[in-house]
Amino acid sequence: MAQRLSSVDAIVPFSESVDQTRVPTPNNFIIESHKPTLFDTPFHHHTSVELNFLQNCHLDYSFSGQVAKLKANRLVVFWGAAPHKVTDVYGEGRITNIYLSLGQFVRWGLPSDLVKAILTGEVIASRNDDPLDALLINRIYNEKHLEQTPWRRTHLAEIETRLRRLALEGWSTLISSPSRGNGFSVRSTTMQEVESMLRFISENFTLPINVKDIAAASSLSPARAGQVFRDVLTVSIKKHLTRTRLSHARMLLVETEAKVSSVALDSGFASLSAFYEAFTKEHKQSPAEYRRQSQRSNPFLAFHAQP
Repeated sequence: MAQRLSSVDAIVPFSESVDQTRVPTPNNFIIESHKPTLFDTPFHHHTSVELNFLQNCHLDYSFSGQVAKLKANRLVVFWGAAPHKVTDVYGEGRITNIYLSLGQFVRWGLPSDLVKAILTGEVIASRNDDPLDALLINRIYNEKHLEQTPWRRTHLAEIETRLRRLALEGWSTLISSPSRGNGFSVRSTTMQEVESMLRFISENFTLPINVKDIAAASSLSPARAGQVFRDVLTVSIKKHLTRTRLSHARMLLVETEAKVSSVALDSGFASLSAFYEAFTKEHKQSPAEYRRQSQRSNPFLAFHAQP
């Protein structure tokens, strides 16, 4: 495992580290299969929806300091906008990753509960070990060289159908979102507008952006943008922006030894006081207390935190 870094400057600035290699072109997807290993970088994030499938191994995945335990033969789905990394691997096996563009995911018109779970930051997994999943995932991977349009459409249809089945069967929630609401039913145009805003936030939250900037990304007025955003995610644009910044801040508090002031600025907060106010309101503890608690609950971090 990698040691905690001494400062924010020791890692690639988060605003520049969006992994564009994991963002497929329209009407396409990316699939990879390899032996799971710890990340070479402290973390990464991207704007795609990610599907993971493990065979003959399991692993721990950290999402902004929250650990999800991924089991073998279970389909795991999450939106890659949150900083994440592999923290431990158990067994000798393989992981297959499928990356879908956010636009592709929302255009499918999947059941609303599933869409909302992913877009609000939940990490979900299939409840049962289904032997057909391995057959499906392996076949798509073995046919990845078939890049003609009819084949790509067929593979995308198979992925879509599996996600629809997941919605019908129900899922296990590995990491919950901060809030969930009811009554999630919107038009495809609205979803495209929200997609534009979510993408803009995930790629620019470390910069001094505001609601007006985010609304402009979807060619809407601030008032209209705020309304459609809340209709879909049951949270305001400002609140989502703050939570995105806090997610990054939690990762820096856990993964680095940077001063709290550096964490605040690198996470997009205008001042240290604004960061403290937002952090304590959301987590009911100070950033320093959160860091100490994370060290106590993680023996590896506690060991390396010793003088």
